[in-house]
Amino acid sequence: MSTAIATTEKTIDYPALAPNSRQARIIAANLDGEPMTEMDLVKVATPLGGSTTWNIDIDGNVESTDEIVGLLVAVASRGVLWPSANPTAQRPILVSHDLITGYRVSDDLGSEIDPDALEKYRIGDRRYDWAALSTGPEFGFGSSGSGKRVKESRLLAILRQGEVWPLLVKIGPGSLGEWDSFSKRLPCFRWEAIVGLRLAKAKGASGNPYSQVVPRLVGEISEEQGQVAHDTYTVPLKVMFARPPVGATVTVTVDAE
Repeated sequence: MSTAIATTEKTIDYPALAPNSRQARIIAANLDGEPMTEMDLVKVATPLGGSTTWNIDIDGNVESTDEIVGLLVAVASRGVLWPSANPTAQRPILVSHDLITGYRVSDDLGSEIDPDALEKYRIGDRRYDWAALSTGPEFGFGSSGSGKRVKESRLLAILRQGEVWPLLVKIGPGSLGEWDSFSKRLPCFRWEAIVGLRLAKAKGASGNPYSQVVPRLVGEISEEQGQVAHDTYTVPLKVMFARPPVGATVTVTVDAE
């Protein structure tokens, strides 16, 4: 699958991202002093079974589209360790919001997790060395078939034209290589890049079909509008993304980009 950087337009105007934008004032007024949370944003999961159509559910109104296009205002890393290889209603055991530190959010290890193997990576009270755990033999590559027992993903905050709040689009393990290669080669700051996310049907090592995210660069906004996007969206979203998961009781300090 190609990860070439190609544009259909070089510069795209986002009128709402003018200095002293109405968009920023609307966000501030609607939040009314409260911090932005992930619960405030619409989440869009990569579909299952090799589907090539996105379904965006906004307050019960479902929009189906072949491509999600918008400004890439923020990116977050996520990691999770489940008590079983095929979780249903179970809570995860560990959650990481930076792929460096994992936080214990459940004490139910189920029957598949070796407590001693997990304890090996503990670095404090309900904190674990995620970087080591995710590459170790118990939970890293090869621990679940040819893949990882831990599951890692990205959350992309995509601001579509004419909207005030970005969508949170989840990029799963099967699309990480494609996405990471694409994002590293962007010719501008992320918050200046308008990206398109399409879906292609692919097959995993087991032969089962899955939906792979195929990104493309649609265009860029101006440096001036990019600064407004950074201040209005990227900075508060980065703080929001860095908060510890529910169940972790620690303090995190984040320096905005």
